[in-house]
Amino acid sequence: MSYSRPDETWGYEPPEVPRPADGSGEQAAWRPPEEAPRRSGRRRAASFLRSRRSTPDSEPDRLPDAEPERSEDHTMPPPTPHWLHRLPPVAVALVIGAGLILGAQLERPIYAAGIGVLQLAMLAAVTWTRRIDGAWVPLAVGALVAVSADWAAVYWTPVSLLPVTVLVAGAFGAAVAAQLVRRDHAGVTENLGFTMLLAIGAAGYACYIALSRLGAAPPAMYSAVVAATTAILAARAVDAVMPDPRINRQVTRGAFGVVIGTMCGTASAAYAGLVIEGPDPRDAAIGGLMVALTAVLIDLACGYLAAARRIDGEGAAPPAVAGVAGPLLAFALTGPVVYLLCAYYLVD
Repeated sequence: MSYSRPDETWGYEPPEVPRPADGSGEQAAWRPPEEAPRRSGRRRAASFLRSRRSTPDSEPDRLPDAEPERSEDHTMPPPTPHWLHRLPPVAVALVIGAGLILGAQLERPIYAAGIGVLQLAMLAAVTWTRRIDGAWVPLAVGALVAVSADWAAVYWTPVSLLPVTVLVAGAFGAAVAAQLVRRDHAGVTENLGFTMLLAIGAAGYACYIALSRLGAAPPAMYSAVVAATTAILAARAVDAVMPDPRINRQVTRGAFGVVIGTMCGTASAAYAGLVIEGPDPRDAAIGGLMVALTAVLIDLACGYLAAARRIDGEGAAPPAVAGVAGPLLAFALTGPVVYLLCAYYLVD
């Protein structure tokens, strides 16, 4: 069985030339038509623009040599923010760390009121940074969890994370029910996941209130908060000096900041274990490593939230807001880690 290659000229046969009417003479040989002179690139571009123009209100003809205006491509890597825009995250991280340590010396309701301010600021900043469809759902559920978790952390006896855990589980049910009330059901999965992120963050700040009620836990909490604060400050400071190389082209954070920040947080926790009477320096260093790494990675994750919004073509939050959202969310999600370490590892 042999394979015969099909005739590639099928469908492109030259037209038959008719014979003379008197029958004399042979059929004239077919000749290809003369090719029209090729137009230059500018003329082809001009004719293409005229053919694409279908309405009379369209813009006037452009000059052949005029280049079309290009709009800014939102998928391109953003420039590194100005150094003034990198100062608010450093200041906010320092204020939160000092407030969590000094506020634990006050009365519990006053401490809970200060924590409530941080919770509301976290909800607003993170929602502004990402901006999803139906943003009222995560804001409402997060605010409800914040108030309930703070009350439970102040008045629940004995001190435990059980009521806070139950509130987070209830927040999931409330988030699912809220999806049925929304008029526009676009992005249900993203809205549900984002709502749970803010609910866990709001409940995480309540862990600091619960730790302040445990007799031997506050010194261990201080060393953990020092580790988280030092890690975020060091990472942000290194990013200001060495913003390159980036971890991701779309995220304006350097790779050296994560490593150096984690190392500085671990060292500061070990030193706090020497100064503060409570946890052993070796145990404080191990716990500080976990807390510092968690805080730095969560702070970095807010950069990915801001990049996701910009790549989706929804604009970008102001650099100061996107930067402040990082430390606010970092201390929020570090709260459960600090509680577990202080209650079950750093305290004998």
